[in-house]
Amino acid sequence: MVDEFIEISKEDIENVENALKVNADYKLNNTKFNTNTFEKGQGIVITQYVANVENELVFNTKMENGKYYISRSFELFIENIIGGNVSRDVFQSVYQYFHEVIADEENDFADEKEELINFLVLTEEYDEEQLNTDLDPVNIRQSYKEDHDRIYGDESLNRVQKSLALKELLHMSICQVVNDIDLFFTRPYDLTPEENAEKNRQEAKALQNEMQLT
Repeated sequence: MVDEFIEISKEDIENVENALKVNADYKLNNTKFNTNTFEKGQGIVITQYVANVENELVFNTKMENGKYYISRSFELFIENIIGGNVSRDVFQSVYQYFHEVIADEENDFADEKEELINFLVLTEEYDEEQLNTDLDPVNIRQSYKEDHDRIYGDESLNRVQKSLALKELLHMSICQVVNDIDLFFTRPYDLTPEENAEKNRQEAKALQNEMQLT
């Protein structure tokens, strides 16, 4: 695969170099991030820390006609490195994408999907072909609609139980894409006080039933 390059200014190289000295979310591994590295065309390896996960990011560099170039994928990270935090957390990125796709059915989200896939495959933990399927807006909306119709057609559930169940299924879909088993045991971020209370009640009842069985 031929690497695509973008131009990076000498000022940005210096800004990134200084930021990497103090940014705890990114660690430079193999060489210095300076103009000498670009002049030699050396590869740069940076470890990104997201929650408890370490992602190794690899970027190629070169210098042509007095200008500096780096792998295009670096533009996904430069603002986070200089800004001092990891705003593109893997889970948050997928979570935001899913909710935006469901909320806006008129948008094909082609650019957003491509950008997110490019971000995820850099971790080397994801299969690009599988991501193309999992992040397809049509698939996401169809699955959400099927869950919605099934849950809201169940007369045995009350209003709060229905909204909680739908949010939990969407949360599970997001966790499945992220592929982190620990996330499956977490609650959706956007539960209302009523939904949290219902979830607490359900968990207490499940614990009580488990204790009775033992």
